[in-house]
Amino acid sequence: MPFRYLVVAALLLVSPAFAASPPAYIVVDADTGVVLNHREADQPWYPASLTKLMTAYLTLKALEEGRLELTSPVKVSSHALAQPPSKMGFKVGTVINVDNALKMMLVKSANDIAVAIAETVGGSEASFVEMMNAEARRLGMASTRFSNPNGLPDDGQVTTARDTAVLARAVWFDFPDYRSYFGIPAIKVGGRTLPSSNTLLERYRGTNGMKTGYICASGFNMVVTATRSGRTLIVVVLGEISSSVRGERAAGLLDQGFARRLFAGGARPQLASFAATSATGAPVNMRQFGVCSPRTEGDEEAVDRAGPRVELGPRFVLMDPVPVYTGRADPPPSGPRFTAKVPLPRLAPYHAEGAVEAAATAAD
Repeated sequence: MPFRYLVVAALLLVSPAFAASPPAYIVVDADTGVVLNHREADQPWYPASLTKLMTAYLTLKALEEGRLELTSPVKVSSHALAQPPSKMGFKVGTVINVDNALKMMLVKSANDIAVAIAETVGGSEASFVEMMNAEARRLGMASTRFSNPNGLPDDGQVTTARDTAVLARAVWFDFPDYRSYFGIPAIKVGGRTLPSSNTLLERYRGTNGMKTGYICASGFNMVVTATRSGRTLIVVVLGEISSSVRGERAAGLLDQGFARRLFAGGARPQLASFAATSATGAPVNMRQFGVCSPRTEGDEEAVDRAGPRVELGPRFVLMDPVPVYTGRADPPPSGPRFTAKVPLPRLAPYHAEGAVEAAATAAD
């Protein structure tokens, strides 16, 4: 076993929390839908801010169907502003266009903007939650139930690693024109730069999305997509003990997947049929394993991200922070219109065929 894998194993096993409750995870080949690796992928779990992937999915669907445009207004209500951090904190009545609202929700993981988007798309938060659950059923997310659009604590809001991978794959293929929204490493609001909590974006070559999440009950969750040599993998990690260990876990699983190392055993199932029946049992509650900081619940930026970096390399500059703004919205359209596409900086492709093929040969 390479030295770096031994170091990762040692770092993870020294934690009593990790020993008591290893995380759930799944690795999927995005193009084929083949499950390459998994552990407890059908275990119920609290999604935390991974919920915002569904909020984004329904918003992108409204854009594609002409019910919204990227310049359509999103207004901050008193209910949206009342959401706890992480949030933008704009005053009631502030108008943001859909383009900037999506960036704030996906990069800053702004809970207030998620509710404002939900009220815009669904007419009310309650109606939007009904849309979320209907879409989950349509996609085949058999074990997922949504209670709010931002992932803040709610005992009825649960998912699984498998279901989350189904959603991530749907986002990736159903809305290819919008993939760049999930790969922005930072946004800039006036003089403030707000970074994404997805550490892989600037520390793991080839990463191109998607989202992280944290509440006390869920632990540290992550969905990440990465492309190397034309091959895209989706990794879901639920319930890690810190943001740094979460990043290391996801990077290690990506390394294994790109090198064609398969530790799941048995035949390679398809994601669509793998654990597709509704999971039973209560969600794992990570509070008992010491990951909880009630003062910072739901706000990953306030959580200490320091930790060892073994799989993750040194930070590289992916792109400059993307400016976002309030205002700049057009009046609501009177009828369906073509959705204007606002281009974002594209992620540079990862080219390392020789290195990947060498690793694959060594693993076979």
